[in-house]
Amino acid sequence: MWIKSLAIMIIALLCLLVPWGCAPSLRQNEVESRGSLVRFVHVNPKAQSVCVSGSFNHWSDESHCLRRDGSTWSLVLSLPEGRYTYGFVIDGNTWEADPGATLSEGDGFGKTNSVLTVE
Repeated sequence: MWIKSLAIMIIALLCLLVPWGCAPSLRQNEVESRGSLVRFVHVNPKAQSVCVSGSFNHWSDESHCLRRDGSTWSLVLSLPEGRYTYGFVIDGNTWEADPGATLSEGDGFGKTNSVLTVE
């Protein structure tokens, strides 16, 4: 009995050590939020760089760049609870709202921002 409990605990710890390793795969351009961990995913085979810029990083367009795996770019961030607006900066100069986000809003300057709520 204790061996089974130990095995379950080890599996649970491994899932915590490998962020999202036990999570189902995401659809194209999807943001997933689990507690304070948020994974940004963007598919763009032609991009040379993809960074996420938003209210959580003071709209920095270089501080949180996604890593490339083929045509898919992704990044996991730890964010406190709250409501955030964001978008992707492609190749350092093109703004793109997240096509996979369920909510978006105008920024008042002619661009669209995606909306994320971390609970």
